[in-house]
Amino acid sequence: MKTFYDKEDYTTDDIQSLIDNEVEESIYLDFKEAGALDKSDHKKKEISKDVSSFANSDGGIIVYGVREESHKANSFSFINGNDYTKEWLEQVISSSIQRHIPDLKIYPLRMDGQNEKTVYLVKIPKSIEAPHLSKDKRFYKRFNFESVMMEEYEIRQLYGRKVKSKLLLAGFSIRRFDPQDNHKANLIFEVQALNHGDISESEYKVNVYFNNLDKMLDFSWGAHQTNYDYTIMEDRKIKISAVGQTPIFPEEKVNVMRFNFSVPLINLIDILSKVTVEIILFYPNGDDKISGDFKELTDNIIKQDTKLKLS
Repeated sequence: MKTFYDKEDYTTDDIQSLIDNEVEESIYLDFKEAGALDKSDHKKKEISKDVSSFANSDGGIIVYGVREESHKANSFSFINGNDYTKEWLEQVISSSIQRHIPDLKIYPLRMDGQNEKTVYLVKIPKSIEAPHLSKDKRFYKRFNFESVMMEEYEIRQLYGRKVKSKLLLAGFSIRRFDPQDNHKANLIFEVQALNHGDISESEYKVNVYFNNLDKMLDFSWGAHQTNYDYTIMEDRKIKISAVGQTPIFPEEKVNVMRFNFSVPLINLIDILSKVTVEIILFYPNGDDKISGDFKELTDNIIKQDTKLKLS
């Protein structure tokens, strides 16, 4: 089920639910009474200030047509959609905020289909075109329940938002491979990463930590993989590291690490059932972490190999 922020269409029932549940305003949500939409220059400045603050922050929703009390949705405060149309609100936002905010959406919601009982839900994305300048020639951000002026260093930081990579670990996989000998189970370990940013990234490093090892495993990788490193650590832990050699382009998912390891068959289930892994991906704009275990692999091996069931 999609959350209120993830929905792609809205109805007055959604707004009624906010009121019934006394949903509180936040850094992502703001309620405005009907009087917030007015054709005076002062009110237009307030509209541009509030909308631009969301775009400069992490995005969010402004609901025009809801009265709040103690920062909680309290009741409808309908807007006359004949006097203040969706097109009018779009024009105010586009003409009073510099630069244009991509993918901003306005949902006109009519109670019982009546224009005189309108609520405007304005959905504002975290903008890659930030920073956005308000009509009063200032930059704003969201802070708690309000829009506040940004510091100079915060404005500077926003100029780099568009041209950043954002790497995330997309998971890891383990599988057996042939040939299998009578003494060892040969396994392949792979780690995948995804770039959710706007530019490609070629500088990254992956660390995989094997924890709770009762016995040292036999790790290996190709002779050409000179970017790999093996470290024996304290407390029954091994670290395998790999420095990235292939750029990851926007919205591309790739294998960023692949190596083999083998486990003695006689100890296979006992070893794998105890081992956990922690994976950390480092890159210039941050890092990402995931962890897991070999339970699924162990269960599959037991089901597929009757010899192991008896060992």
